[in-house]
Amino acid sequence: MLHREYSLDNLDKLTILYVEDDIGTRENLLFYLQNSYKKVFTAADGAEGLELFKKEPSIDLIISDIFMPKMDGLMMMREIKKLHEHTPFLLLTAYSNQEYMLEAIELGALSYLVKPIDVKLLFQKIELAYTTIYEQKTLDMLVKKMSSVASLDMQEFITVFDKTLKTFSSKGLFLLADNYQYDFNHKNIIKDAQVIKLNHQEIEILEYLIEHQNSVVTYETLMQFTSSENQSVELLRTVIKSIRKKTDKTLISNLSGVGYKINV
Repeated sequence: MLHREYSLDNLDKLTILYVEDDIGTRENLLFYLQNSYKKVFTAADGAEGLELFKKEPSIDLIISDIFMPKMDGLMMMREIKKLHEHTPFLLLTAYSNQEYMLEAIELGALSYLVKPIDVKLLFQKIELAYTTIYEQKTLDMLVKKMSSVASLDMQEFITVFDKTLKTFSSKGLFLLADNYQYDFNHKNIIKDAQVIKLNHQEIEILEYLIEHQNSVVTYETLMQFTSSENQSVELLRTVIKSIRKKTDKTLISNLSGVGYKINV
C-alpha cells in the first residue's frame, strides 16, 4: 500500500526511489521515470538507498536492482520494511536465483522485471501497485504457490508470479474457478456482481481450502480445523454440498476417500 491515497488518474504525482549500481542502466531508466513522475530519487547501492529513504518520507515506491555492492536489494528491502512495512517494491534483475525471488515475495515485492528493462512493462507494474494490497494471508498463499514452481527459468517464474498476483485485488478478492471470487474482507462469494452469502462453517472451510489450494486437504484435517462441536465427515460433506449448491459443483473437487481441493 502506498504512503498516500492515489488513483490511476494521478500516478504522475508519485515520488519514486530508484536504486541501481550500473550507471548506464540507471541513467537510461531515470530519463523515462523523470518524465513520467513527480519526483525521482536515485541511489547507487542498497546502503545509499536506505539512507535516502530515511531522509525522504515522501517516497511512495522503490524500484531496485537485487545484486548490488555494500548492501543488496533484499537487505535494503528488509530494513525499509522495518521502517514502513507497506512500502511497495519492484525488483530488477539480470540473474536467475529462485531463492532470492521467493524471499522477496515473502517480504512483499510487487513483482520482478528482467533486464534490459521494458519501460512499458515497468509502467504497467507501477500501476499494479494501486490495485494490490498485501496482507499476510496473501503473502502466505503467494509463497506457497511460487515454492511449487520447479523451473528455474527466470522469465517463466515471473510470468507465473504475475499471473498468480492478478488473482488478488485491492478489495481482498481471490479468484476461484469459473470466475467466482471469494471476498476475504466481507466473507462472501461474488460472481457477475452477484453476492453469495455464506454461513460461519462455510467460511471456515472455504478459507482453509483456499489457503491450501495446492493440495488435497484430508477429511480429518478439515474436521480438526472447523470450530463445530459436532465434528464428523457427514457434517463436512453437508457444508461442502451447501457451498456447491450456492455456487457450482466444480468449485470444490472431491478425491474419494481422501478429501477436498479448491479449484482456482
